Amino acid sequence: MKQEQIIPPVADAPILVVDDKPENLHSFQMILSREGFEVVTVDSGMKALKYLMNNPVALVLLDVQMPEISGFETAQMIRQREDFEELPIIFISATQNTDELINQGYAVGAFDYLTKPIDPRILVNKVKLFHRLYIQQKTLEERNRAITALNCALENNETLKEAVESAERAGRAKDEFLASMSHELRTPLTTVIGNGELMGDTSLTSYQNELLDSMTISGKSLLYLINDILDTSKIEAGKFEIDHTKFDLCVLLRELRHIFQKRAEKAGLQFQIEEQINTHIHCIGDGKRLTQVLVNLLGNAIKFTQQGAVKLTIAKDHNDKHPGIRFIVEDTGIGIEQKTVDRLFKPFEQADQSISGRFGGTGLGLYISSNLVTLMEGELFVESEPGKGSKFYLTLPLEQVEEEGAESAKSLTTNTQPEAPQLSGRVLIADDAPELQLLIRRMVEVTGVEVIIVSNGQEALDSALASPYELILMDMQMPVMDGIEATRRIRDSGNQGAIVALTANVMEQHRKQFEKAGCNGFLTKPIDRALLYDVLSEHCTVIG
Repeated sequence: MKQEQIIPPVADAPILVVDDKPENLHSFQMILSREGFEVVTVDSGMKALKYLMNNPVALVLLDVQMPEISGFETAQMIRQREDFEELPIIFISATQNTDELINQGYAVGAFDYLTKPIDPRILVNKVKLFHRLYIQQKTLEERNRAITALNCALENNETLKEAVESAERAGRAKDEFLASMSHELRTPLTTVIGNGELMGDTSLTSYQNELLDSMTISGKSLLYLINDILDTSKIEAGKFEIDHTKFDLCVLLRELRHIFQKRAEKAGLQFQIEEQINTHIHCIGDGKRLTQVLVNLLGNAIKFTQQGAVKLTIAKDHNDKHPGIRFIVEDTGIGIEQKTVDRLFKPFEQADQSISGRFGGTGLGLYISSNLVTLMEGELFVESEPGKGSKFYLTLPLEQVEEEGAESAKSLTTNTQPEAPQLSGRVLIADDAPELQLLIRRMVEVTGVEVIIVSNGQEALDSALASPYELILMDMQMPVMDGIEATRRIRDSGNQGAIVALTANVMEQHRKQFEKAGCNGFLTKPIDRALLYDVLSEHCTVIG
């Protein structure tokens, strides 16, 4: 069986624009057609529904205020069809997006908002992002269908060896696709999130801070989605590994407060963290994965609680065999029926349509959380009753290793923005994307080191051989010569200076390739400034 037969090509789909004003339809048609998109326009919600009955689309741009049936009513009808539950809908509004209007839109399935008059640049960027996600999603679905078909064929195929080899090729193709998807989406996200963080260090008005917070939350939400997809693949392949390292519980809670305090306030909710034990401690476990699980649980609770409060309680677990810590996420939402509770922790399963959004658009969040908790030898379960809210209980056997005292006690109220160290030395940055070159330069130069920029592996090799550097930050996927080959040749020359991979390739096989080539470390995109500053401090001279 040829590999080309395993994965059929994915057909493109048009952008559907719905607006009752011909001049608006013409404007959308002109702007998007210039960017190469196929555009279908209709002037009413009923015509949109009729078109969707027989035609796939990648995205719907839907005017809110229309005669006969409004955009909100049209969206509700679209969501009633199971195959349109995840169809991206961007509402077009001629009025200011009040909280009431935004909440009403999200309640009927909005993915985003645009306000008239339309800024063509914002329109094009949003459409490009959702269109790319559509193609990536459809490609992944085709690959999964192909792999499923191969698995069925194994039971009846007389040539078992050939079928196994085909499945392995499809599996490798899936891994390659996931790696490519991660790289392609992480690269622009690095610029969006990174520049947003740098902007947060400047003096902004309260309105600008609100816009910045919204942009940052949206960017990180997309990053969480990418990570969920990658984690699902690793869980299904049995390749997921849990760390057992020391982490600061107080810092973890501080980060959760920073993430969810403003989000809750904007939703008109109270957000509380109740500490029934001393949290100013270090624990042994996987702090990153614990954070991921709590972010999923708190995000679900806040996003779909209409009024009241969301509370995170940290308490002692009284299990005599495996004493640890219990985290309770409690909301005052509408609650969940028992028949729905039984399905919550299955992959791609969601509640019935009236509350399906509570557990995320992909149906992956709770499935991944449940698997992570199992791998950490913990327990995750829910108690809920319709009309009385929900309680998610997370119990982990975390060993407490150190009391932190006053310094840790202060950390819950400390600014979460990392402080740049003052350093001296020379740092070489190798990256082919101009916008990332500028971003990384800004992040590094604030420490006081001298920064040199190159655009490919060959230039990095030439520069490293010509003069010494305290540190080389090396992108791995570049033209002319990639970062792996450049690193290998630098090491072959006898140069033992520090080289750290700074890349959007985050799969485990990539990490092993970087280490084999001679990298001293590994930083992923989007860039964590705190980790970047740690790397710079390790290899450059600290001043003062």
